[in-house]
Amino acid sequence: MKIFQIVGYKNSGKTTLTSQLITELASRNLRVASLKHHGHGGLPLGLSYTDSEKHRQAGAVLSGVVGEHIFQLSQNEWTLRQLIQVYEIMDINVLVLEGFKHEDYPKIVLINEEKDFELLRELTNIQAIITNFPEKVDRVDSTIFHKKNTTEFIQWYCDLLDF
Repeated sequence: MKIFQIVGYKNSGKTTLTSQLITELASRNLRVASLKHHGHGGLPLGLSYTDSEKHRQAGAVLSGVVGEHIFQLSQNEWTLRQLIQVYEIMDINVLVLEGFKHEDYPKIVLINEEKDFELLRELTNIQAIITNFPEKVDRVDSTIFHKKNTTEFIQWYCDLLDF
């Protein structure tokens, strides 16, 4: 399973880019999966008052719910490695991590504002940078795309993944 990350600050376009990339990879008959980090604090919306969340809070090591072809799992202390193992069981070709910016998987970094350039100093394993300010990027070890050229980026990344 190939794993890579799309990272950036809130409202930088991560979900839009992730969705576009998933669409392209799926059109190539790949089994694509995503895992999004909920970095806004607290439980993801919709989980607070569910029965499965009550089970987890009561002490269940693992709590799940399924309905209408949707399966959700809750566990008190998921590590990223455990989550990835769940995806591996599902015979996934490509896993797109949205967020988890301090992990060391290959990254695509979205830079929306000039102040966001600090991410380039903080993060590791940056493969590409997508920004409105490509002329201000001084990293020679990453490929740079203008935010208007996401189609070009998607083709480049699919070629890089060798799919």
